[in-house]
Amino acid sequence: MNTLSVIGEKLNDHGVLWGVGASILLSQYGLVNRPNDIDILVAVDDVERVDEILSSLGERKPWEADENYATKFFLEYVINGIDVDVMAGLTIHHSEGTFEYTFDKASVSRWVKIKGVAIPFTSMEDWYVIYQLIPGRVEKVMMIEHYLHDKGIKQPELLKRMMRCNLPDEVREKINNLLAFHGR
Repeated sequence: MNTLSVIGEKLNDHGVLWGVGASILLSQYGLVNRPNDIDILVAVDDVERVDEILSSLGERKPWEADENYATKFFLEYVINGIDVDVMAGLTIHHSEGTFEYTFDKASVSRWVKIKGVAIPFTSMEDWYVIYQLIPGRVEKVMMIEHYLHDKGIKQPELLKRMMRCNLPDEVREKINNLLAFHGR
């Protein structure tokens, strides 16, 4: 969390549109005890600025392509011994085409003060969909689904926005079932 607060302070000072997702997000909701790394989503327009900032804080690693993704910008760093992944234009290939994640101000669902720094977190609703598209994330999908069933959907409009994206039918069905369960 120290590293996240250092990163957050710099990104906030430079007016970057960003949000934390993946395992750090899940840890904020008590679903994961030990996050593996820091995953940050940024606006495509902010990528160069983010690269300058994070390169000044640590070491940029060479990127290794993955056939599951067509993300416009994927940058990897090691900062204070922590792996930091930055994604802009997150794009995931799936069985029925390609999904492009819309990251904007609406994607940030909450701000949490960590070490005195305001850290933006993306939504559980968005990660419910994203994790369904990433191979090997069934356990995380189930965690989020149980959480959303128990605690409720805070941002149904994000799930509805996802439905306008290119998604496999089984993902659409799961979203529809979740929305119906909550009368949305």
